[in-house]
Amino acid sequence: MGQVTVARALATLLERMGTEYVFGVNGHGNWALLDAVVHETTITGIPARAEDQALQMADGYWRMRRQAPLAVVVTSVGPGNMNILPALATAFYESVALVVLAGGGSTHWFDRGGIEEAYRYAPEEWIQVVRPVSKKAVLVNRPDTAVDMFLRAYQAAITGRPGPVVLQIPFDVQHTPIDDRLPDPAPRLRVHQPAPDPAGVGEAAALLAPAARPLVVVGSGIANARAWDELLGFAETTATPVALTPTGKGAFPETHRLCLGAIGRAGTAQANEAARRADVVLAVGTHLSDIDTGGWTLFDIPAGARLIHLDIDPTELGRAYPADVALTCDARLGLAALTAALGPAPDRAPWLGELAAVRAGWEASVAEQRASDAGPLHYARICADASDVVAAVEPEMPVLFDTGHLLSFGPPFLRAASRNVAHCGFYHRMGWSASALLGASLARGRARALALLGDGSFLMGGVAVATAVEQDLPVTWVVLNNRSLQIERELMLRAYGREAFCDYRLRRTGELWNPDFCQWAQAMGAGATKVTEAAQFAPALRRALAGGRPHVIDVDVSLAVEGYRAVWYPYPRNFFETWAPGPLRPGGRAHAT
Repeated sequence: MGQVTVARALATLLERMGTEYVFGVNGHGNWALLDAVVHETTITGIPARAEDQALQMADGYWRMRRQAPLAVVVTSVGPGNMNILPALATAFYESVALVVLAGGGSTHWFDRGGIEEAYRYAPEEWIQVVRPVSKKAVLVNRPDTAVDMFLRAYQAAITGRPGPVVLQIPFDVQHTPIDDRLPDPAPRLRVHQPAPDPAGVGEAAALLAPAARPLVVVGSGIANARAWDELLGFAETTATPVALTPTGKGAFPETHRLCLGAIGRAGTAQANEAARRADVVLAVGTHLSDIDTGGWTLFDIPAGARLIHLDIDPTELGRAYPADVALTCDARLGLAALTAALGPAPDRAPWLGELAAVRAGWEASVAEQRASDAGPLHYARICADASDVVAAVEPEMPVLFDTGHLLSFGPPFLRAASRNVAHCGFYHRMGWSASALLGASLARGRARALALLGDGSFLMGGVAVATAVEQDLPVTWVVLNNRSLQIERELMLRAYGREAFCDYRLRRTGELWNPDFCQWAQAMGAGATKVTEAAQFAPALRRALAGGRPHVIDVDVSLAVEGYRAVWYPYPRNFFETWAPGPLRPGGRAHAT
């Protein structure tokens, strides 16, 4: 029997598990971990310039793969560890599986208030900070149990609802020798997700079979279960139309006759009409948030429609609406079971015909926005042109889009050419896509990848350009530049008649201002293009994608373009106002957002 340090043991296990990438930032608390990974394994290390960006790179990696082996993030101690919090929360609420190995000070100094210890109320309590936004978070307190704790955490990340796990490993524990007879990690990678209760499947089938106006609404649970084929099979077998939440983009082919496109606040007319008129709704891998449901005003559940809710997390079932049938199961297994129980569908041509007519009217109503020649540019034109370029150049290209005003245009106008489309999601962290883009590219073999994000988001995350240049990744950022937080601006003006902290202006002149993003990109070694006219954008994007190197396209967008909203709904602003979910009634539009 020999010995090996804890750090070397964990690095060896990660290599045996097939880990491709470790992202991180060096700090004195993680030296042994980084040394073991970089110099004792074949795992590729990606040094980031900020800890949150390292985690978002691992996040983007997961969203292109949705299966083990996971990307790993190594952080340092103190503020370095604290820096991951918002990115970790995004991963937690978006069901992103990854592993964080966080450093810490030596246990010998615990509770003495040594450098960067979170000590004020108890010895090293940083783990308590991240526990609410982690699937599992533990402080490794014994060298001889470190391996077991790591393997259990890894298994937790990929079992059931995926999520990020955090292990904080003190400096002395990393260096302590342990038995070098390491367990086989393979069993921890073999996960069998839960199938639905047969009785529940029967109840759901009994509701769906006679439905005249059924509707499927899907979120990111489809991607995490890798249930794309099962969703397609269910829809085609049962002739049921499919609506996509923003996080469900790419779950179903948008060119398919049964695809209604985006649903909710920025949904298509056909998807929202289906929501209003459906008699049975099958919600899969989504908790039906306010964004997805127009502030819970689209669906008339339970009065006008029956809900079948399918989710791997039982705490999400019935969260927004009461479910007639709630199935705790993997989306892939649940959809397969429902398809088998239902068989060929009855004639739903009248329902599909009604929705097709609504679709035709909606397409005509937004055609002018998609083709707008306005300069500065229209968001819808940028999304439409980007869709066309990706479909023509490389349909499987990872495409990420951020929050902000893009949340009003990306869902309906940025058409998904493949499954490799991702939105920052429910938690809407600004700047997520700037660094997640790198992980998405790496997950697909250093492939071309595209991110669309606003100027505010790029300013929060644009340091990732430096890492992309260092790693020689063929990624492109399209920065929609209006020198304002436009979605907040628009809604504050609507609510108050004035804005605050939305516009960025030079104090001396009062003019709207941003740094020169082209110079920013060039200073970091990336290519750069400035676009001021609509006709320039598509050719500029084609050139950037063909260039094979990091490239920033700075696009002037119009501050006058109102966000696309399919439904305006009341947002409660008076504590004493009564509120309840339900269909939007005439006159119920005050204080709308």
